[in-house]
Amino acid sequence: MRLALRYLAVALGIWLGIIYLIYEVRNRDNSKHNSPVELVWWSRDMSWNYDEERQCGIHTCRISNKRSRLPMTRGVLFYGSNLKTGDFPLPRPKHQVWALLHEESPRNAPFVSNEEFLRNFHFTSTFSRFSNFPLTTQYLPSGQALTSKDYFVSFPGKSRHVYRPSPSVVFLQSDCDTMSGREDYVKELMKHLSIDSYGSCLRNKDLPESLQKDYLNNLYSPELLRFLSEYKFMIAFENAACPDYITEKFWRPLIMGVIPVYFGSPTIKDWQPNKKSAVFVNEFPNPRALAKHLTELGEDQVQYDSYRQHKLNWRNPISNKNLLHNLVTRQYHIGDSSPGGSLFEKFECAVCYHVINTARNLKADARHYNCPLEPVYAHLEDQKVPQNVADWRSMMEVGHCQAKILDEFFRRNKSFNEADFEAELNRRVEGNHCK
Repeated sequence: MRLALRYLAVALGIWLGIIYLIYEVRNRDNSKHNSPVELVWWSRDMSWNYDEERQCGIHTCRISNKRSRLPMTRGVLFYGSNLKTGDFPLPRPKHQVWALLHEESPRNAPFVSNEEFLRNFHFTSTFSRFSNFPLTTQYLPSGQALTSKDYFVSFPGKSRHVYRPSPSVVFLQSDCDTMSGREDYVKELMKHLSIDSYGSCLRNKDLPESLQKDYLNNLYSPELLRFLSEYKFMIAFENAACPDYITEKFWRPLIMGVIPVYFGSPTIKDWQPNKKSAVFVNEFPNPRALAKHLTELGEDQVQYDSYRQHKLNWRNPISNKNLLHNLVTRQYHIGDSSPGGSLFEKFECAVCYHVINTARNLKADARHYNCPLEPVYAHLEDQKVPQNVADWRSMMEVGHCQAKILDEFFRRNKSFNEADFEAELNRRVEGNHCK
């Protein structure tokens, strides 16, 4: 009996000790949580005062654009489109995380796509599925938007417009100088096919007056979608052909029940709703062959509707398991109106969580942006190349040189300015040392 009581006392002591340790750990964690994690946006373009605390799950974050708080900050946030090559917070202490948000193609910051630049960042949010906070399907509002028939027009309904030449193709684009050679290809395609072009690129028709004012900032407006949904095909060329770089150009026609005529991401088939959801430009040797296919497809209801199973197959509208999984697990998409649902707020909280819970030795690599140095463009007639491809190639080569210089400056970990950077860049370009 005494032995049993002794064992009971020992067990009780151990149990009380465990409870005490749990209490201490929780108190310590709460103390950490009560001290906000500080993050600083490093951008001269944020001219307004930004300084606020936000609850990100169990963590409290303080996010500001006050450079004076740099010594206290755990993470520095950079927006790719606004990066300045002579403006980085150096020297950088070892505990400080650098985080990059860049949802665009490399055209406005060509040095970003290079591994020499990326490996200096601990956290990334880009269109690549391999980034820490992927934005691959950000331009798809929801799975329901793909399957909904809100803007669906039947094949006979699309065919009833006798004033619209078969096969009823629309082009709506106002960015007229792209790495993918979009304008050159569509110009060739127009020689073999009637295309209604409403944007400033190759425009031959005007949008209805009610849509002309601000359609670029209302790409998913119901009125615009209803207008475009009467077409059978929509030209959907990305401005750059990078793996996983997929914009509204692909998703918008699918939402309307229009077949995209797509060129861009070489991984696009990983993301389409079904095995046959779009016509892919790179499967045709030239615009003439594509025009012939579109003409035949536009006159065959059975074949045409086989591309629209996400609208017509109510039992299994989306068969792509990769896309279905992404729709459930993704952290951001356009149109999220919930509190904290904006891209920048989501990014801030993701970085806040990262600096608390992830080791500092993890760095980004080329896959985190994943865009080729050599511009990729669609095949034209007679093996011609797009008009501006040489300019884009030169720009990307200079971007690679910029990335190498920045990498060297970062590793020195000493402050530098734009004049220092430009002097080194000019030295290498003039001496042909950028290769």
